[in-house]
Amino acid sequence: MWKTAPREERTWLLFAVLAQLPMCGLAFYGVRQPLDAWVRDGLGAGSEAYRFARVLYAPVTEELAKLWPLVLLSFRQRLTPGNLTRAGVALGLGFGVGEMWMGAGLVANNPAVAGLPWYMFGGYLGERFMVCICHGAFTATALRGLRLWRAPGRGVWAAMGLHGAGNFPIYLASRDFGKWGEPVWQVLLGLWLIVFFAAMFGLLAYYAYGKGWLQALLGTARCRGCGREYPRPWWSLNCVTHRLDRCPHCGRWNWTRA
Repeated sequence: MWKTAPREERTWLLFAVLAQLPMCGLAFYGVRQPLDAWVRDGLGAGSEAYRFARVLYAPVTEELAKLWPLVLLSFRQRLTPGNLTRAGVALGLGFGVGEMWMGAGLVANNPAVAGLPWYMFGGYLGERFMVCICHGAFTATALRGLRLWRAPGRGVWAAMGLHGAGNFPIYLASRDFGKWGEPVWQVLLGLWLIVFFAAMFGLLAYYAYGKGWLQALLGTARCRGCGREYPRPWWSLNCVTHRLDRCPHCGRWNWTRA
């Protein structure tokens, strides 16, 4: 994002990241915990309605918290249809890093895991990386509602809905839906995270590039045989630094880079 953003926009994006770092903790301790106490007293700690209501805390409180820079006129005036996706990613990234920080603090204070070495938390790091991208997709959706749809409420509701869809399987796992047991649900939650992350990444790419987002991500390559440029196909053999694909013009197979 930093590399592709216009130079005059980078300070603004950096502010968006930094402004979000404390917001997860503020939303959790300042809003979510008092709200939980109020809802628990009203519905009863053992009720199914209370358990379901807790699933809604994160989508509602976090999506609103990420939008606080919009109260600044100077920030809001910088938003344009061309930078909405970058702004959403910046706001989501800052919030996601703050959430990672708060979560790490909670884990470090848990005696059961406090003594484990850092490399035992590789799954946590990978999951948090994907969540940072998902937060960017949620916030970009809310910003598009503000600037493109001219319907701020609809954009925020859509962001909350996406967030809720990502978290809902956690509720199903807590209720052992289907009576499959904890081991099965752990596998299903891991698979859901990967699928949902891919969907949110694709959504961000669509916001950034439109209907041609997949080709925009794949790029083009130049054939070593005929020298002509061609769109890289999605089905090529990906070998990390290079791809093996076939030139549609002359039929030659090439090891290519974008």
